[in-house]
Amino acid sequence: MPANPLDAIAVTPMRLRQYVIVALCCLINVTEGYDMMSAAYTAPLFSAEWAVPKATLGLLFSMGSLGLALGAFVAAPLGERLGRRGVTLIALVAITIAHGLSSIAASIEVLMALRFLMGAGLGILVVSLNVLVSEFANNQRRNLMLSMLHTGFTIGMMIGGAVAGFLLVPYGWRSVYVFGMGMNAMLLLALALFMWESPTYLVSAQPRGALARINRILAGLGLDPLVELPPRPERARKENGAVALLAKDAWRLSVLMWLASFIYALVGYFLLNWKPTVLVEAGLTPTQASFSGVLQGIVGATGHLTVGAFSRRVGEARMTAIFFILMGAMLVLFGSVHAGVPVMIAMACVLTYFTVGAYTGVFLTAIALYPQRLRNFGVGFVVGFGRAGAVVGPLIGGLLLGADVGRAATFAFFAAMSAIPAVAMLPLSRKPGQPAPLTTAPT
Repeated sequence: MPANPLDAIAVTPMRLRQYVIVALCCLINVTEGYDMMSAAYTAPLFSAEWAVPKATLGLLFSMGSLGLALGAFVAAPLGERLGRRGVTLIALVAITIAHGLSSIAASIEVLMALRFLMGAGLGILVVSLNVLVSEFANNQRRNLMLSMLHTGFTIGMMIGGAVAGFLLVPYGWRSVYVFGMGMNAMLLLALALFMWESPTYLVSAQPRGALARINRILAGLGLDPLVELPPRPERARKENGAVALLAKDAWRLSVLMWLASFIYALVGYFLLNWKPTVLVEAGLTPTQASFSGVLQGIVGATGHLTVGAFSRRVGEARMTAIFFILMGAMLVLFGSVHAGVPVMIAMACVLTYFTVGAYTGVFLTAIALYPQRLRNFGVGFVVGFGRAGAVVGPLIGGLLLGADVGRAATFAFFAAMSAIPAVAMLPLSRKPGQPAPLTTAPT
């Protein structure tokens, strides 16, 4: 076995326990998709109850995204201090509490504050779960395992649509948040019982008892125990991870990834929050729009898996650029075509396929190109800049739709925006097997 346990995990065939950890991360990731869709599907009801204008509703959506941005930026430094498992536990506790309090909220202002809290927890989760999966998966399976993690988001969208479809009419919009509280409480229990701490954190931070904890992990993976801890990475003690993202060996990669993530989220979160409303205005009932989310989720899951299965062959950045281009084309089509319910649902499904595939591609590109010493901070800042874009997207959508510029013009605007991340991916493109073109630091 290599002297460093991280090297051993990277090159050794995956064991059952590693797949269990990936599955658990996938289940926890369900909460982000559920939260996004629960807000979108309950919005028509609580906005009618409280007479909330569209511009204010856009602000509500953006408060969740603002929280996501904050959570993503603090996830990396918190993860370095408390461990990936520790911050994941804290984040899930906050999300569970926010769901419970949302079910009894009495005003749009209270709901906005809770959306911010929920978003902060989700921002931490997005970073910590992606890093945990990348660190427990071996090199051969990493992209596929990460794409499976992202199917959790899509499964959450499906659950959100199904729950809204069953509960909204008989029980009202508050019942959707009660269900979310119960679901997250069960996930919290599973996390506390079955999640291991990140081996990378134990090696780099070396907290008290790190050797015994690493050896328990190695034993569970069928690997030989360590007699002593490997030396702490020298740069981990001296280097500020956030500053290092703009160092000579990484700044171009960082700037391009931040740009791609920001614009993607601007477009993607506009769709997540406003697509159900657009479908209702196109002739679907709120229940039909909710159940269409289930079908969109099924199709979207194949988008995650397609990118995960083929990105190693095509190249992560190149595959992501292709999905961005096709997403833009579908945005134009979805915004301009006026058709019956089946056609609208079909177009929404295809649009979801390319949208969530591009989402997975952004993460795979970041994890593939950032060296290991910067991966936690790199992914955190990619998520953070993305969620900053997610703040802007719903607001722009609300302003455009509220100003009656028309559905076609609104979607054409966001289609034009989707070309920007496609172009940003081009300098990052590489043939499979080639080293990262913009980072030369050793991993």
